[in-house]
Amino acid sequence: MKKIALIPSLSPDSSFVEIAKGVFDAGLDVVVVNDGSPVECDPIFDAIAEFADVLSYRTNMGKGYALKYALKHIKEKYADEEYVVVTMDSDGQHKVEDALRVLDEAIADPDALVLGSRKLDKSCPRKSRVGNWMARTTFFLFTHAKVYDTQTGLRAFNKKIIDLIIGAKGDRYEYEMNMLLDCVRAKVQIKEVDIAVIYIDNNSGSHYNPLKDTMKIFWELIKFSLSSLIGFLVDYGLYSLFLFVFPDAWLQRVLIANVVARVISASVNFTINYNLVFKKREKLWSAALKYFLLALFILGCNTGILWLLVDKAKLNEFVAKIIVEAVMFVVSWLVQRFFVFRKRKND
Repeated sequence: MKKIALIPSLSPDSSFVEIAKGVFDAGLDVVVVNDGSPVECDPIFDAIAEFADVLSYRTNMGKGYALKYALKHIKEKYADEEYVVVTMDSDGQHKVEDALRVLDEAIADPDALVLGSRKLDKSCPRKSRVGNWMARTTFFLFTHAKVYDTQTGLRAFNKKIIDLIIGAKGDRYEYEMNMLLDCVRAKVQIKEVDIAVIYIDNNSGSHYNPLKDTMKIFWELIKFSLSSLIGFLVDYGLYSLFLFVFPDAWLQRVLIANVVARVISASVNFTINYNLVFKKREKLWSAALKYFLLALFILGCNTGILWLLVDKAKLNEFVAKIIVEAVMFVVSWLVQRFFVFRKRKND
């Protein structure tokens, strides 16, 4: 079985030649992507081309694009062979022996995606620790899948699942998170192998922008949150208006106000989510039917919890409404993400 190392690179220094040669000397076929590096880097890639496939283009397209570009090349070149691919970073953060261990695990389990997992401690750059913690926590909350190092660039997978890996959306750092999400949806097991943590010059060679690229990684969640905020403002505004118009302290008016406000705000929320957040991943009639069923379920839970808080716990009706909406937010996102607006198979 062929073992292939895929290494995307942007503006590497001369040490990259030695790094790539070390991978080649370990018995791996090497595929390097020059992701729009300046012409000053051409001698470096020329030297690597003596023992590796070097794919180049002049405009920087992003890490996700580079990986998928090379994977399509690998799929075509090795179409008649069995192979396993390991992706590595070009800055020397990944040891060859760690790459081989991750590869061996992928060979042993051809149905899995295997990650080289770094256990980050206080000796690691703060931006790496914070970014990894944010990604790990959010990933677990919205998938219930435990992955310690969601940001690792050392990943191995068999030919068997290469189409799934290529199909993940995103051209930059968000691609690696989307790859994990697609594996969870496809019920592909994600395994982790502990690897050494190496940071060179406090990770100064990394092209990862903590704010910009974290926003891209979590953009879908951000869009959903904004959509939910708009829906909440419509819901809470109408709910409050109804209570002020009918100020008598009777419980039924609270429940009626809640139902009317939820029906209107749900219509607004569905329109935004269908067109902007999940971008018409499901046919309109199908999505509308499933959203209607979800809305009925949430309305029932929403109204029941609100009744308990106002009638039994004697909470203020405005405070109770906020508590109820906060509780139902996560439930709504999960159901919409994985049921109402799930990706169609032909996507």
